[in-house]
Amino acid sequence: MSTQTPTRPEVSADPHRIRGLGGVRIVLRRELATKFLTKAFLVSTLLFALTALAGPLLAGGGEDDAPVLAHTGPTADLAAAVGAVGGDVVSLEQVADEAAGRQLVEQGEADAVLLAADDGVRVLVEDSLDPQLGALLQAAVQDRSLREAAGAAGVDPQLLTEATGAAQATVDVVAVGEDLAIADVMLGLGFAAGAVVVVLLWGIPLATDVMQEKVSRVVEVLLTSVRPWQLLAGKVLATTVIGLTQLVVVLGAGLGALALTGGLPDVTGVSWTVLAAGVVGLVLSIVICNTLMAGLAARVERQEDLSSALQPALGAALVPMAAAFYLVFEFAETRWLDVASMAPVLSTFVMPARLAVEPVPVWQLGTALAVALATAVAAFAVAGRVYAGSVLRSGGQVPLHEALRNR
Repeated sequence: MSTQTPTRPEVSADPHRIRGLGGVRIVLRRELATKFLTKAFLVSTLLFALTALAGPLLAGGGEDDAPVLAHTGPTADLAAAVGAVGGDVVSLEQVADEAAGRQLVEQGEADAVLLAADDGVRVLVEDSLDPQLGALLQAAVQDRSLREAAGAAGVDPQLLTEATGAAQATVDVVAVGEDLAIADVMLGLGFAAGAVVVVLLWGIPLATDVMQEKVSRVVEVLLTSVRPWQLLAGKVLATTVIGLTQLVVVLGAGLGALALTGGLPDVTGVSWTVLAAGVVGLVLSIVICNTLMAGLAARVERQEDLSSALQPALGAALVPMAAAFYLVFEFAETRWLDVASMAPVLSTFVMPARLAVEPVPVWQLGTALAVALATAVAAFAVAGRVYAGSVLRSGGQVPLHEALRNR
């Protein structure tokens, strides 16, 4: 079976084609005009936003209702003792008699009914007793029995109350290092997860678009007016803008739903440093991964070859995100986390979360930013060379070493 050798057509470039960033702007406007605010974009964004909006609303803010303990008059003192111990954990409701309490349980309006019995108390439930409510009831019954026994022995119940109230357990926390500011940590890791979502939702379609332009030979027409690096840069920037816009809209819908249901977390103490580093890391991560995807996609002409060609770019998104989650929770305040936060590819994913774990020296923060920018430049240089050496060649998949050699 013979293997086709990729061939490269002769493309006559316009000697007056636009140079520099002017060509990038032209491609950027073209891509935004054909993909941004289109029906497909608006429909997909609306569906994602509705999903983000419906989740917290349907979940009722994500908080379980406190179990309801119904009681009759004779058990009011015991129910009050349960309420005093449980506080907001349990809700009390008095009923006229056992029949009324049974009706509440059958209708699902009460979790249990506390009734008087000859040998103590009786608890009426539908299926099973809530474990937390059961523990509170058991403690209240034992406390009442202790007081009754103390009274029978001639001990003043008031003295018993004062003695038990004065008994306190002193808690000494043995902590290695500082406690994690979990809100900041999740914010930092959220930026890493957001970058992966944008890459998966928009980076793969970008790669498919590059491949289709190559197969349809549209790219040959485009390259008569702009250079390959301008075409690649314009496509990547447009995809980044579109993906970030959709992400912001969907997150806004989700936060709005949380605010309506009262489930919005307290963000007053969130570090602005983590927020700023997260935004920078988010943008650079998307640009790096999308650049690699577009460059690698230019090597293939068939859809079945595209997934294998994109594996390095997908790895550049998924592996750093997994490393960020693992290192922050398993290797906090260690050299491993320090090195990862300043390493190429990893820095944009790891540094925002590291800022929430420990103080970061200014020089390390600057190093991480410089490494991230250098990584973006290197990714564009490599992907641009692969793109220029592959996008005009047809007849089969272009080997990577040939794509890097030919321009």
